[in-house]
Amino acid sequence: MTAGLTETQLRHLREGSQLKYHGVQWLVQDYSTYTDDNGYETEEWQLKSSSGKAYYLLREVDPQNPETLVHWYLAEELRYPTLIDPQTARDRLTTVGDDMRSCTAPYPELQLFNRVYAFESQTEGDYDSDGNTRHRITWDYWDKAHLWNLALEAWSDNTLSVYSTREVQPADFTEIQSSNRAALGAGQSNSFSADVDSIQAFNNQALNKRESRSREFAIAWIVTIVGFFLMISGI
Repeated sequence: MTAGLTETQLRHLREGSQLKYHGVQWLVQDYSTYTDDNGYETEEWQLKSSSGKAYYLLREVDPQNPETLVHWYLAEELRYPTLIDPQTARDRLTTVGDDMRSCTAPYPELQLFNRVYAFESQTEGDYDSDGNTRHRITWDYWDKAHLWNLALEAWSDNTLSVYSTREVQPADFTEIQSSNRAALGAGQSNSFSADVDSIQAFNNQALNKRESRSREFAIAWIVTIVGFFLMISGI
């Protein structure tokens, strides 16, 4: 049986790295970080399979829960889901983003795919990806068994992201492959250097041959001239 990965191995994942989850090969397409003023931290890896399926691997550090400080999650972004407010039976998808940005109190419960989620926490802070920083407000909801998470993210550019999330462990992942971009770059550099050295050596060899021929030609002329003078002198 293939051994699972460690937390340290997962945290070294960067764009171009690969790993397996439940037998499926995933490619890391992006790496981002998120922090807030209360010490909450998230590392995020965007994963994509060969079939085009996309997930997000998250490492969360929550200082409010010191007994279980670090959690790992696998999240799927949902496109245009129906978010039902059980109290009013209304779909809140089109209004929840504005409610979050205007500091409206979170809905106590939301229903998604026949599963009811209860509000648990709110975080707010800056999200950094590729040197670009955006502000984000997150509402976290959990089902009764605390196995499934519903995360709503309201962004400073007025967009809303909705994620269905479940907890995972580093050992659930196997067969990590680091990004080969650096190695490829080094290989190209070494190959280029080798080509330059070969060309330089060829040029040096050709130059040496030309210099040798020039010396031979000069000596031949000297011998000819000396012979000519000896001949006319009758020596």
